[in-house]
Amino acid sequence: MIFFVRHGGVEHTVRVENRQSKLLVKYDDEPEQLIDISYFGNDVSFIQNRKVFFANVVGAKDEATIFNPRGNVQLEVESEYRRIVGLLRGQDLDGENNVYAKMPGKIAKLTAKVGDVVEKGTSLLVMEAMKMENEIRSTMAGKVANICVKEGQAVETGALLVELTPAEAE
Repeated sequence: MIFFVRHGGVEHTVRVENRQSKLLVKYDDEPEQLIDISYFGNDVSFIQNRKVFFANVVGAKDEATIFNPRGNVQLEVESEYRRIVGLLRGQDLDGENNVYAKMPGKIAKLTAKVGDVVEKGTSLLVMEAMKMENEIRSTMAGKVANICVKEGQAVETGALLVELTPAEAE
């Protein structure tokens, strides 16, 4: 499983894999390492390179605080699955005006029309992908300038679905 961990304004990729009852971790571009981990409640200990680490981890789905004697560390954690779902819904595209298909699928329903004024997160259309219906949302506040697909149309990854005009550009 892949996780994206943000700490101190920097994002790191962490891959955790269980192979033949052994836990392997790969951090960014570093080589894979075997770790031995155990936990009881919020208390975690793991062994890596013959060193033992202890921590108390408290958090929610996307944030964690690690308490240890050398100082507390706050992390934001996002799984690969959550990132893909967020992208599929049209979120986190860093100011992009247009909405693109993040994977192949079929347009099930148009929920917006040309000229609609939308807020960030407003539903624009519903797309069937991977046997699930996914609501595709506006990436920003503005106006729907063009809808580039029709209901029932099959689309490929990267297909332009909706063009938006930013609210400040109106």
